[in-house]
Amino acid sequence: MVTASISLPASRRRRTPLRDRVSTGGAAVLSVAGVIVAIGLAALALLVVPLAAAVVFGPALLAGL
Repeated sequence: MVTASISLPASRRRRTPLRDRVSTGGAAVLSVAGVIVAIGLAALALLVVPLAAAVVFGPALLAGL
């Protein structure tokens, strides 16, 4: 199998490394924000089954009162 590649001139390939574009403080803030979002998603996932049970069985339980 033969593949062809097009290489860009060296002047167009220059990119600033990520570590030079993101400060340590910014990385820490993004890390903490990511952890908060992950915990929120986990908490939401834990609520799916009880909420579904309330939707399914709630009317029957309320009718019995």
